[in-house]
Amino acid sequence: MTSATPTLLYIDDDAALARLVDRRLTRAGYKVVHAASGQEGLDRLAQGGIDVVALDQYMPGLDGLETLEQILKIPDTPPVVFVTASQDSAIAVTALKAGAADYLVKDVRGEFIPLL
Repeated sequence: MTSATPTLLYIDDDAALARLVDRRLTRAGYKVVHAASGQEGLDRLAQGGIDVVALDQYMPGLDGLETLEQILKIPDTPPVVFVTASQDSAIAVTALKAGAADYLVKDVRGEFIPLL
């Protein structure tokens, strides 16, 4: 077992929620890298050093499902947790069928963060 700090790539266009995720998960012992768009997340993922990805569905440009599709084309990609504010389970099922490792329903208060 390594003693390296696990690194989470959090892809979400909501900067305030990204700061909340960063603060809470940093306190829990993780390193958090934020990407504000699907393309920015793909670019950061290509640099390496990411252990897990948390990916929002609703973003301008590439949405979460489109970004997930691109992530899964990368060899040895880390697991992706699909994060959506939608209560529509069809989106989560679609993400899981597309290759997401898991999904979470997010809320503006950040109650989903410990589940990451």
